[in-house]
Amino acid sequence: MPQNNFDVIIIGLGPAGMTAAIYCARKGLRTLILGKELGGQVAKTGVVENYLGFGQSTGLDLTRQFDNHVESFKNIKHLHDVNVINLLINYEFTNKVKNFKIITDKKKEYKTKAVIICSGRNPKKLNIPGEEKFRAKGVSYCEVCDAPIFKDQITAVIGGGNSALEAALSLAVLCPKVYILNINPNLTGDKVSQDKIKEHKNIEVINNAQILEILGSKFVTGLKYKHLKLNIIKNLKVAGIFIEIGWEPAISLDKVTKKDKWNQIIIDKQCQTNVPGIFAAGDVTDIGFYQIIVAAGEGAKAALATYQYLSKNK
Repeated sequence: MPQNNFDVIIIGLGPAGMTAAIYCARKGLRTLILGKELGGQVAKTGVVENYLGFGQSTGLDLTRQFDNHVESFKNIKHLHDVNVINLLINYEFTNKVKNFKIITDKKKEYKTKAVIICSGRNPKKLNIPGEEKFRAKGVSYCEVCDAPIFKDQITAVIGGGNSALEAALSLAVLCPKVYILNINPNLTGDKVSQDKIKEHKNIEVINNAQILEILGSKFVTGLKYKHLKLNIIKNLKVAGIFIEIGWEPAISLDKVTKKDKWNQIIIDKQCQTNVPGIFAAGDVTDIGFYQIIVAAGEGAKAALATYQYLSKNK
């Protein structure tokens, strides 16, 4: 088989993708796994307490364990820091079944008999004035990556779900004051996390807060928000703003599979998309539960289904 031809190409370096790679390799498939960020969302997660067998760990520790496991297989080619920009249906291998071509931002092309899309999700943006201007200048979407930069400074977390609460709890260890600004009347994160928030005197929750603008000169100096219940506009002085309002499927590379109204890839029980030979797993799909252990399980299912598909279409 030519060097850039594979039995299966897996797009995404998170738990779904890396699990799929291991299962494909164990079935003897020549496997390529590639993606931009090793670990995906897991690497940006602080404390992980619900991954079976690990007790309390961190997202970075889990990512290292996953990566070491993948690297132990000689029939897996593993590419980091690569963006897939296009997925094309290709008939060059055989006329019997669809085959595929992957094109990357490094101007590389790879051909494959099957594809597993595990590209995960990207953080949602507020799309307000100042957000893009001050990105990496006080605005962050990754508390795990950037929290140490704001040690001993006042910070704000935008959002009210689990990601926002976890970010606030981590920042509270480093920062004298952490604001949580939540557009909803109440926080929506798990009760366990909400109880922990109440225990921290340096965390202040502001509900019914609609963020209007991020303020600053060279760097962030504050934000402007509207209190929806009181119908007043206020400014808040902060040095760092962590936007944790959810995620959206990373599907810009995929223009061939069917999506639902939320742009999630629609799959069946075997992780098969509407295109024979293209499978999908993890947070990019319409499974509805976005957990590390769920993504890993879906990655295993997709790999096994891929092996069955290839066995039937030799």
